[in-house]
Amino acid sequence: MGLVYPSFQALRLADQIIEAVAGKVSGYQGRLGARWYWRLNGGILVTFELAYRVTQQRWDVLHGEAVTPRVGIFSAADFPFGIYGTLVESPPFIHDLDGSAEWSNRLYFQMGHLIDDACRWLETLLATALDPQVNPPAAFPALTEVERILVLYAVNKLQGRFTLTALHNAFRDTVSYSALAGIARRWEEASLLTGRPRRVTIALQALAEPDRF
Repeated sequence: MGLVYPSFQALRLADQIIEAVAGKVSGYQGRLGARWYWRLNGGILVTFELAYRVTQQRWDVLHGEAVTPRVGIFSAADFPFGIYGTLVESPPFIHDLDGSAEWSNRLYFQMGHLIDDACRWLETLLATALDPQVNPPAAFPALTEVERILVLYAVNKLQGRFTLTALHNAFRDTVSYSALAGIARRWEEASLLTGRPRRVTIALQALAEPDRF
């Protein structure tokens, strides 16, 4: 059976999901053809692909794959639209017949949950690459004791938010605001913090609490 590719309209609909994920996880490279690409730190290249059958009754699925042996069992993940629906008898899907696409049952589609799961998977890939048993620790510098305390405070006291003002108020005698801003900028560039509003990623938490992962 030959490959079937989505229409331009279906690609634009899927773009909305991917762009939301890109706003939360840095490293997004863009769409090339019918696939979307991420380049994560740790040498991880990730692709997403919209897969479906051109029929009225089918399951749309966003398929993700990491092209690296470093992440083991986490190298692939599927996000079927149907499991993010609120009604079992009316699953959401992209109706793409006769060259024109539109959402069916979109009101029942919990797109935010799919986006959160996709972000969590990307963060898990990075956290796995940070595992010293898989990847040499030198690939990501060890945290200083102050940096580790900042991360743990953000996780335990700020619900994972790396808010500079709150952190400076708590640690003004330990670290300056400008130093905090520099740390945040460096970690954001390394994909260890999400884009603003900054949040601690699973990877950064793994560096701060290696025994938990």
